[in-house]
Order: sequence, then structure tokens, then C-alpha cells
Amino acid sequence: MTKWEYKIINIRSENYRLDPDAAPRLTELGMKGWELVGLTSVNFKTGATDNIAMVFKRPMDG
Repeated sequence: MTKWEYKIINIRSENYRLDPDAAPRLTELGMKGWELVGLTSVNFKTGATDNIAMVFKRPMDG
């Protein structure tokens, strides 16, 4: 049975779009075997979507 490890990161959201400077970070995660499996908006105090929380997974070694 496959065992998984998970990583959650927040990417800044502004004007209804993700920060374009986040692309290299996401590419690096993909190169390390991380796969995006979920995302949700995160609201901090203002009621507006300030960040997007992304959940990644990859198989555990061993």
C-alpha cells in the first residue's frame, strides 16, 4: 500500500489571481515529486481571499 506525505503552502492572491512570482516555487515542488491535490481560499480578517492554500502530496520513501 502506498504511503503519502503531505505539504501545505499558502500563495498570495491579489486582484483575483495568484502571485505570478509563485510559479518558480510551484515548478520546484513539481520537480521534487510533489503533486497538487487540493486548494482552497484563505481569508484573514478582511473577508477577502488573501491567500490560496495548496495541498500537495507525494509517495513516502521506503
